[in-house]
Amino acid sequence: MGDQLFGAPPAGWSGPLPADAAETDPRKILADTLTYLTNQQSRMNYPAYRRWGLPITSSHIESTIKQINRRGKGSEKFWTEPGGESLLQLRADQLADTAPLDTYWLQRSHQATGTRTYNRTTQVVA
Repeated sequence: MGDQLFGAPPAGWSGPLPADAAETDPRKILADTLTYLTNQQSRMNYPAYRRWGLPITSSHIESTIKQINRRGKGSEKFWTEPGGESLLQLRADQLADTAPLDTYWLQRSHQATGTRTYNRTTQVVA
């Protein structure tokens, strides 16, 4: 398998892998990498993914994370945990392709009665 993908391994990376090989042993690293590539080969059909118009890069996700981090972690920005979670949810909703905020506001406008309800507190009179 390794010869098919990359050619012969570099010097020092070949030979039998001892059972007690350290995680940092180059032969162990190579064996683990080849095992991973062999097991994932069915998921690496990049020409077909391109034909289907699928993204084959993580740049879309990285860009989204960068946008969220800029809003949430900018200088002089301090959030409580609930406030930060709310901000992240709103930002994620805004970036979503499904436009959940549009749906929310449309539904809310149909459900709104135009009046506000307030909780009344009762006072104890002595």
